[in-house]
Amino acid sequence: MVERNVSFEFNSPEYGKLARKMVEMLYSRKERLSDDRIAILMNISTAEARRILQFLAKGNMIGVVKTTTPDYRIEYAWYVDDVVIANAIKKRIELVSGKLALLVRALAEGTYYVCPNCHRRYSLDEELAYNGVCPICKVQLIYINNIDEINRITKVIEKLEKYASSI
Repeated sequence: MVERNVSFEFNSPEYGKLARKMVEMLYSRKERLSDDRIAILMNISTAEARRILQFLAKGNMIGVVKTTTPDYRIEYAWYVDDVVIANAIKKRIELVSGKLALLVRALAEGTYYVCPNCHRRYSLDEELAYNGVCPICKVQLIYINNIDEINRITKVIEKLEKYASSI
């Protein structure tokens, strides 16, 4: 989850691998570390470390504690523990459940067709505009039975909510 999100955000698979290693290192050390210390341990620049850490904190994938020093400097300490991981999973489940609920609402309101090759979904208007053929694959579109699809997605949402409540 961490590696894919960071790779996508920064358009760099190397940043994704680096972020995953940061999270693993923070979790294994079980202590709060400054961004400077993390940069030294990861052998990268402090600016790169801060950039990745801030993105991870924004996504609730790591925890951060803000402290003020006696000379009024603000310092951040970064950490990963079981509570942070549980909260990250709950947030992800909320996000996925919300998107699935939107899909259920869309399926309840209209008729949809799907391409058997690329699995793109098309509305009735799009199906008519493309004469029932996928514009990408040039394959005949297949009608989706909305009731079966809605029931299947609703069961997935229920399982996700059950799992989130057990965390």
